[in-house]
Formats: sequence, C-alpha cells, structure tokens
Amino acid sequence: MAFVFELLIKTIIHLGYKSPLISNCYVLIEFPIFLWLFYNWSSRNNKIFFIGLFLAGVVIWIFDNLILNSIFQINSYYRIYYSAVLILCSINQLNKVIFQDDITLWKNAVFLICVTSIVYYSYRIFIESLFLFQQEFSNDFFRGVYYIMVIVNFLAHLVYTLAVLCIPAKQEFTLRY
Repeated sequence: MAFVFELLIKTIIHLGYKSPLISNCYVLIEFPIFLWLFYNWSSRNNKIFFIGLFLAGVVIWIFDNLILNSIFQINSYYRIYYSAVLILCSINQLNKVIFQDDITLWKNAVFLICVTSIVYYSYRIFIESLFLFQQEFSNDFFRGVYYIMVIVNFLAHLVYTLAVLCIPAKQEFTLRY
C-alpha cells in the first residue's frame, strides 16, 4: 500500500499538482492497518484498547483536517498522535519479543518492524513538530531535514523488506496415519 501511495504522490507532483488531500487520507487508512497488526501481535486480548486508539485517532483526524485546518494542507496534530501511538505500540511489542522469544533478534520479523517503526516515526514526530510550532527556519535547514527523511524512509523500507523475508514459512499440516 505504501508503495502504491508513493507512486501516486510522485505522479501527482510530477503533473504539477499538490498532494495533501491524498496524503491526509492515506495516513487515516494506514493507521488502522498498523493498529490491526499490533492487535494481532498482542494475542488479541485487548480489543477495546485498540478500538479506543483508533476512534481517538479518527476524532483527532476530523478535528485536525476538517475543523481546525483544511484537508487540502498537510496538518500535524493527527500525524503526531499517529506516530506516537505506533512508537508506544512498537516499544510494548519490542519488550515482549526481547523477553519472551528465543529466536535471534536480527532474524525476528517483529523485532525488525518494531525497531524500524520506532526510528521512522520518531523522526516523523520531529518533522511534524517543526511544522506545528511554525518556527522560521531557512530553506537549507528544511532541505537538510527532508534529505535525512529520504534516507530514513529508504532504510526503513529496506528493513521492512528484510522483515518480510524473515517471516518463517508456514508449516504444512499433515495428518498422522
């Protein structure tokens, strides 16, 4: 989904249009997918908690994109909430993986996804906080910040790909005779 989104955004920008509407809708779609992933990893014993996180996110998204600001501009409140929730879920899951699993951590897909999410979304919070507080920074500063974001994004997608390759193959079920 992220790959298709990136291609769509690049195409829209290349055609000379702006992409905040698509970007604002994408983050609303991506958030419940990540929550569902963390819900499945948490043994499905706290459904109300994850539903609450999602509903709070929807309320913040509506407030940020429809009431406080325009949906046709990049808005930061929801993105900061979304990133903070994913960081906290990643830290929680990382604790479970480190203390419960006996597999090598660097070959554990959950570990790789959680560590990468912590790094990536921490940097996203940093970027969004720059926009939220609307400090006057030079164009060179923002170019540098976004250059680092391009590198972080590229490395995150590489690690996510590695994590997919580390997912163990499903064992074939056979009946004993």
